[in-house]
Amino acid sequence: MGEILKKYLISIERAESPRLNSFFSQETFKRYHHDFQKFGVIGANIPTAEYFKLAVASKQRPLSPAELGCTLSHIAALTDFLASDQQYACIFEDDAISIADIDLDVLQAKVAELGLKEKFFLSLGGIQLHVNRHVRGQFLSQTLMDKKVLNVNLLYIRRFSYAYAYIVDRKMAQAFVDYHHSPKVYDHWGELYDEDKQLNFYATHLFNHPELVECAAGQSYLEQERKTLQLKKVRKKSFFERLKISLIKRLYKFTLKKYYS
Repeated sequence: MGEILKKYLISIERAESPRLNSFFSQETFKRYHHDFQKFGVIGANIPTAEYFKLAVASKQRPLSPAELGCTLSHIAALTDFLASDQQYACIFEDDAISIADIDLDVLQAKVAELGLKEKFFLSLGGIQLHVNRHVRGQFLSQTLMDKKVLNVNLLYIRRFSYAYAYIVDRKMAQAFVDYHHSPKVYDHWGELYDEDKQLNFYATHLFNHPELVECAAGQSYLEQERKTLQLKKVRKKSFFERLKISLIKRLYKFTLKKYYS
């Protein structure tokens, strides 16, 4: 079957831009520079009529141009992956920062050894950021490149954000593509869980990303928009549903773990 791990870069940068040069100056990405396929949709360049259809019509809160471009870019990469015969897709945004020199093909082999449940999303970074401080789950007995791996409890999926570095299998890629037939904010997975309970989210910390407070310096175009929008739309629940979830979470606090306590 050849290559097992398909590698993608999400970026709207032109080739040889300082941002891309910085990304590929990292040893982790440099050795696979020519293996990466780049996808990048500039939301602001989408024609008005198409933008309205994709980002405004039938939406409780319209997607910003950057949000729409981000989602379309990721979905384009996943669609390309599904057209291949590869087992996994590894996707990075161009502001991902490797905290160690990692061979991505070795990483793929180590992920396969974890025996993750099918239809999985393995976040390679983001769980360490402030926005994910309330996320809880159970740690796997194995580590990945000497880092703990958290199996995220799906009651906390609405608190779990970021998709700047991750690996998915084919079933999860298909779930994302189907879910975003009408584009939504890419890393808000709560409504996807409402539709499909057979999801498996995992998180580890192999790649860094600028914190929100650092994004004013220009490290993340999308996060600059998010700071002004303060989004995170959630489905409205009944009183009894909220009470049930609150009681379950109180019980889980004694057994579930945070990645960083």
